[in-house]
Amino acid sequence: MNLIRFVIKSTIVGNVVYHTYAGGLWSKSEETAKLYEKLYVNVAPYVKKNIPEEITKEWAQLPSVSCITSFMKTSWNKGVMISMGFISNIPTHTCNGATNLYEIVQKYIQDLNL
Repeated sequence: MNLIRFVIKSTIVGNVVYHTYAGGLWSKSEETAKLYEKLYVNVAPYVKKNIPEEITKEWAQLPSVSCITSFMKTSWNKGVMISMGFISNIPTHTCNGATNLYEIVQKYIQDLNL
């Protein structure tokens, strides 16, 4: 039974990864923006038609392609800046970690000697 569940889950995940890759989600940002635009054009009318108005009034509209593109550029740049900041501080992090480890080991040794 566990093997069947594993095979079904693996098949679903594999299909999701394959179709998102084939659709352009994991490629260049321009292709990802085109994919989102295609999804937006195809999904938005169904959302508007099939959900009662009292519910859709509470929900925000789907974000536009330009809004998503701007958000992704900002998020990417912020992630790059944080990553580079961490990499530039690796010597400091390593020194602090080694100092803390040394102090913990010294305290442990002193506790054993008492």
